[in-house]
Amino acid sequence: MRGTEEKGVDTRIVTDMMSHAWADGYNTALLISADRDFVPVAEELQKRGVKVIHGRFGTKGMDLSKKCWGSIEISALMPQFERRQ
Repeated sequence: MRGTEEKGVDTRIVTDMMSHAWADGYNTALLISADRDFVPVAEELQKRGVKVIHGRFGTKGMDLSKKCWGSIEISALMPQFERRQ
């Protein structure tokens, strides 16, 4: 069942990304995932003029990075997200 739920979430993300792009809701998207299943949506959005930036962790998801307008290494930024006490 976990794989089914995961695909449902992926499908919802793609649907939201496409529907908002068609409505001219944004011109830049930050997609944080290592899942190569997002390559087709990244390619399609860019054909429509939306810049897709891949938020990645290390070398995971490099296939997606190659298809995006740009990429950001999230691991290097993690210390900035730590909660200060």
